[in-house]
Amino acid sequence: MMHKLTAFVSGKVQMAGYRSKVVTIARAFGLKGYVRNLPDGRVKILAEGPLDDQERFLKAIKIENTLIKVDDIQSEFSDALGAYDDFFKVAGENETDARLDVAAGHLKELIMVVKDGFKETVSKLGGMDGSLKEISQKQDEMIVEMRGGFKELSGKQDEMIAETRGGFKELSGKQDEMIAETRDGFKENNAQLREISAKQDSVIDAIDEARADVVSEVQGLRSDLKDRMDERLQRIESDVVEIKARMKP
Repeated sequence: MMHKLTAFVSGKVQMAGYRSKVVTIARAFGLKGYVRNLPDGRVKILAEGPLDDQERFLKAIKIENTLIKVDDIQSEFSDALGAYDDFFKVAGENETDARLDVAAGHLKELIMVVKDGFKETVSKLGGMDGSLKEISQKQDEMIVEMRGGFKELSGKQDEMIAETRGGFKELSGKQDEMIAETRDGFKENNAQLREISAKQDSVIDAIDEARADVVSEVQGLRSDLKDRMDERLQRIESDVVEIKARMKP
């Protein structure tokens, strides 16, 4: 069911952009009607719509910020007439038109936002100043630590260079010892090789002598075997002659 709300708002509500905000809020709730300034400094609002929306609308228009301050709202409800198609602002003869008023309201809001932004920025800068001091102090501590570290590293570097030089000298001495040992080893190996070569020659001579003995013995065996074979053949021939003589009648 539709109702009509008639409200009279008092406080710092004229020349502060209050009516523009009321129009925006009323349209957001889907209400129909108007808002206008009264000669006594109050603002009159007439809005038609559902009762629940009008009650929320009343709470929303109780605005208080840097430019606007609502002190009191007197309201009453009655039956809606359905005479309005939209919610609008009524401007008087000596007032700027609606567009200029809206622009002034937006400008005032922008000024408020900028002021709040500057305050927040100043606050953050104050915090940053403390942080920068702390960072600077830590940076100085790090520089001192780094300098001490470089000095310690330089000392260790000198020690490492000295140890490396000593290591090279020791390695050079061992290298000379290894070269001398290698030379002695070559000499010893050469002597052993000569000894092995002499032994090898002796073995070869012994093999040659043994081979000659073997050949001589084999030749002797062949001669003995031949004589024995000749003797046996003669015996066999004699036996054959005797057998033939016996076989004759």
